[in-house]
This record gives sequence, C-alpha cells and structure tokens, in this order.
Amino acid sequence: MKKKIKICHIVPSNFGGGVESAAKSFISYSSDNFVFKVYFIKMSEKQNSLLSIFKSLQYLFRNNPDIILISLWKSSLLALIYKFFNKNVKLILFFHATKNIHLIDSFATNLTALLSFEIWADSNTTMSERINNLYFFKFYEKLILNNKKKRIISFVKEKIPPLPEKSCKSTFIYWGRLCPNKNIDKAIRLFSKIHALEPNSKFIIIGPDNGVKELLQSIVTKMNLVDNVFIYDFMNFDEIKKYAKKSSFFIQLSSFEGMAMSVSESMQLGLIPIVTNVGQIKIYCQNYFNSLIFDKNEEEIIKNIFKLISSRSYYKKMRENSINTWVNSSTYKTDIAKNFEEISNYFLKK
Repeated sequence: MKKKIKICHIVPSNFGGGVESAAKSFISYSSDNFVFKVYFIKMSEKQNSLLSIFKSLQYLFRNNPDIILISLWKSSLLALIYKFFNKNVKLILFFHATKNIHLIDSFATNLTALLSFEIWADSNTTMSERINNLYFFKFYEKLILNNKKKRIISFVKEKIPPLPEKSCKSTFIYWGRLCPNKNIDKAIRLFSKIHALEPNSKFIIIGPDNGVKELLQSIVTKMNLVDNVFIYDFMNFDEIKKYAKKSSFFIQLSSFEGMAMSVSESMQLGLIPIVTNVGQIKIYCQNYFNSLIFDKNEEEIIKNIFKLISSRSYYKKMRENSINTWVNSSTYKTDIAKNFEEISNYFLKK
C-alpha cells in the first residue's frame, strides 16, 4: 500500500471564533498522498488544562502525524511538547490574528515560528503584522524566518448565497466571540444613539461568552435598551441566518483582527458592515462602497446609516458591492487541500 503523509490540525475547542468554525467545516480529508484530520483540544471548566494536554499528547503519540498544523497558542504549546519527543515531526504555524494576546502567546508563537518549516496566515495583513511582531527572535529573522515558505489561506469558510433583498431598516446584528477586543460595548453605545433617533431599532448579538457578556448585559440594562438589544449564546450558522434575515447592518468595531470571518460572512449574506479599519478588513472593506468604516466620528456613521435607510438605490448598490466582494474568492477547504497536496507530494518524493 502506498504511504500517505499523516497531517493533524490542532485547534483549541470551546473557543467559539472563526478558527474553530473553519476547522469544523473541514474535519477530515484523504487523497492519494495524504490523510488530514482535525484534533480539537477540549478546553472546558470541568476539565483542567493538564488533563487536556495529557489526553492530547496521547492522541498525537497514538497517531504519530508527520505534519502538525498549529492554530492558536494552546496548540503551539502542545505541538512544542510533542516535537521535543519526536524531532522528525514537521510543524506549520497558522496565524489568525495580527497580535499576540498575552506573554505566553508571544513566547509559544515565537518559539513555534523558529521551529516550524512553513508559516501560514488567514490574510496578507495577518502575515505581515504578525511576522513583524516576532520580536523574541529578531536576531534570527533574516537567517531563519525569511527562508521559510509562507502561504496565505483563504478564510472564506464557504460560498454563501445572499439573503433575499429587503428594505433597509435600523436593524443590526453581530455574531462572533463576546470578548474585549471586539468592542461590543462600543457598538451598543453607538446603537443607543441610533435608537434615540429611531426607537424601533433592534440590535441582535450572538456568540459564546469570552469574558464580557455580564458587562454587556449591564450596559444594556443601564441604557434602558432591554427591549431593543438582545444577547444570545452561540448558534450554528443556519440559526444565525434566521436572525440575519431580519437585519440590514452588521456591526463589528474590533480593536484588532485577522481576516474577520464573520464580516466576510455578513457581506456575502448582503448585510452592510459597519467596521473599524483593522486587520484585513482595511483591505476588503471600502468606505461608502461596500461598507461603512467607523473612525470615531459617530455623527458621520449615523448620518450615513440613515442615508442608506432612506435611499433604496444607495442601499441596493452598496449591498450589491458587499456581496460581489467575495464572488471570486477561494475557500478555506480548497486552499487547505491544495497546499497539503503540494507539501505531501514534496515529502513523498524525497
């Protein structure tokens, strides 16, 4: 039987963001040259981290992968431990955000970058900014990092048909992690000013709590928005689309981002994104063309929101531009499979 390259993608579970969502959309795959599987590190309150790492290492030693694709810092730590015992395993570091979130992330990411044989990213912006932040090993940058092959992997999870066109209303939605860097509190405060002008406005917030849900609920209560702002737990995408059908705008005012999967999803559905100019968003979102860019000028944003609501032709054109932004893009599954076909073919010929 022909040998196949065994590839394992390690992803922390219960994270709830675009990384986990993308990984769940492409859990296993087999070709003539390789076998690809995703392993989710179970991270829950009932299971401590040491037990999780032990079980994950058991899985790796039992399956003995030739290549490990690493997403997020917890995966880096696990892969580094495994590589200590198996020097032959090849590591691929996969960047999904432009910044490290804490010191452990910085250390694990820098060390993994040093030991990896390729570096991937979900966008050109993520790649360039994250590489520039590998400050622990600046001395080795030209010698090592510049010689590593770097690939951009599409973070368009799938091609999504747009929702039926409807009239534009002051209805807003966000889906994604409820975490500090998404600045959902800022989005609620912006919405409160829209609500003051249009009392029937609605804002739906959907996602797993990553530390800010209680704060958001308290803000909603203090601002007397309990009948207008609705916060729901994690939903699958089919459930999200039911709420998106009732919405005209998608709000995400992040302080930093990578590709921002939910923004691209919202645009494919035909929503108008209201976003900050960060990460890859600043490349694919163009102000007044397919989106509204929030630059701290709330009055300007609000004026343009109501301009879209009052002008069907303006709204229709921006909606079409938003949808068309992604028509020719490749997908996550296609890029993963294509690149591993090339890599496995290279190793099988050696």
